[in-house]
Amino acid sequence: MQELLLAMLGWGVGAFVNGIVGFGAALVAMPILAFGIDMTLAVPCAGLLVLVLNFQMVWNYRRHLALGGMGPLLAGALPGALAGAFMLRFMSESALRLGLGVVLIGYGLWGLLARRAERRELGKPWAVITGLLSTSFGTAYGINGPPLAVYLSFRGGGQQETKAALGAFFIVSGVFVVVAQALAGVYSMHVAKLAAVSVPAMLLGGWAGMRLSNGIGDAHFQAGLYLMLLVMGANMLRLGLL
Repeated sequence: MQELLLAMLGWGVGAFVNGIVGFGAALVAMPILAFGIDMTLAVPCAGLLVLVLNFQMVWNYRRHLALGGMGPLLAGALPGALAGAFMLRFMSESALRLGLGVVLIGYGLWGLLARRAERRELGKPWAVITGLLSTSFGTAYGINGPPLAVYLSFRGGGQQETKAALGAFFIVSGVFVVVAQALAGVYSMHVAKLAAVSVPAMLLGGWAGMRLSNGIGDAHFQAGLYLMLLVMGANMLRLGLL
């Protein structure tokens, strides 16, 4: 019962944040889940839930969706998913925690220190690399947002367009992630149960976050989010070193 309540709490809060900024559900949920759920259960659960959540995101912002430029991103998605499946299959739980901590701290520092970087057009090779990193992180750690969020921040665009682009890519890459995780043999009835009980809380949190985002400036909220990610990343490193 404790695991189920923790899963509902983690994904409800994570989806709420995701609804506001367009990404971050797993970034927020995974450190919460780590307090009482093994990473071997939490990571494959994240693959399923993030896929469902992004269908909700794309539906909400479907009027702002533009699929141009998705090709190079998707070109890197399949090899990235396979690389992540290899990591998930053969890395220990402590290594997964340490890796997740590094991802969280690195992204938090980038968000706080590099937000003044000038936006510029990035070439197709960068899009392929972004797709590869995104799906490899999503498969191995349950977190695929940071690489794509960095890429889109340089590309520019409005809040709604960015959220629609994030959701669309995450749906396609999420399918690769789930298939790769299935091939790695990480799914079980326990994982399916955790995912099933989390869906209502997650969808409610996502809906509330999207409604609230209409009245909150992204810049102020994201600054607080980046600080929170640094704290969570430090905690994951601590758990990985125990």
